[in-house]
Amino acid sequence: MQKECASRQPVVGARALAQGVKMGDVGISFRNSTGAKGFTLAEVLLTLAIIGVIAALTIPAVVTKVAKDQYVTGLKKAYNTLKSVEREAIQEHGPMENWTWSTGYDPIADFEKYFLPHFDVLKNCKSTTEKGCFAEGLTYLNGDTLGDFNGARYYRIVTSDGMSWAYINTNTGGTNPLESRGAFYVDVNGLKGPNRYGRDMFYFYVFPSNLGIKPQGSYEPDGTTPISTSDVDSHCNTSSYGGYCAAKVLSEGAMNY
Repeated sequence: MQKECASRQPVVGARALAQGVKMGDVGISFRNSTGAKGFTLAEVLLTLAIIGVIAALTIPAVVTKVAKDQYVTGLKKAYNTLKSVEREAIQEHGPMENWTWSTGYDPIADFEKYFLPHFDVLKNCKSTTEKGCFAEGLTYLNGDTLGDFNGARYYRIVTSDGMSWAYINTNTGGTNPLESRGAFYVDVNGLKGPNRYGRDMFYFYVFPSNLGIKPQGSYEPDGTTPISTSDVDSHCNTSSYGGYCAAKVLSEGAMNY
């Protein structure tokens, strides 16, 4: 019993402690009952410091990746919602090229007639200044100010899944029968941040042809000209405004920027 107790005593003797030697002045090391040497206090503190540095470097990157994955999932869901709305509207009204599209940038008639009945609407702000359907203080991907979608040009709703939608009439009344007639903005996590174009907010064209609803970055607004991959990349990066990111993310299945 006495031998076991002696084996647990510090290597630094009682005489040294009696003379005022501090624990920080020496590498105090404790031995367990088997005689194996343990970690010094300095070694433990150094290990904890290294763990802290690694955590500080890796955790933000992990959080960013998780957020990006959520935005990608939200975008895929939003696109599926739009194509479902499109299919149901076509079943009700026939091919989109035969629809009667309004001009003058008034979003109400087209949206309420063709699209609204097929959304699962939680809140409808219509094309008014009512708040709570779409976030304010929106920004482009590069951080520049985008503004907000309050006002007569945007028909705004919130769906039951919490997504924010804004429809805008893009019909110029021109002679091209294939050009875009409208467009959808969607914020896949609603009023939550970052409310940034190309992150949680995306844009879709409405073409009055067999193209139907397509992500921005797939075709030019004329409805006939495909957009090249290099052109998409030049618009969808953190130095640009992020306009073609919907097509890029849906094509790649990830947010690689």
